[in-house]
Amino acid sequence: KWNNEFFVRIGLIPAFWLYYEAQYGYTLENYTQYMKDKQKAKSASRLAKMKERGQEYYTPERVRKMQYAQRLATY
Repeated sequence: KWNNEFFVRIGLIPAFWLYYEAQYGYTLENYTQYMKDKQKAKSASRLAKMKERGQEYYTPERVRKMQYAQRLATY
């Protein structure tokens, strides 16, 4: 909910984007897509490492907390 895309939509410009815009000419849309792709890759890597170690990511406790958070967000 409170991610870079949200702040771009409400008009707040991330400082990291200012750097990329000055260096490489990124637009805000390109920047938000870049950050989304970067986070998806990090998440996939983290899940793969946990699986490699034999750890479970979606434990019953974590699933319960996720469901509780979603119920709070809908009210």
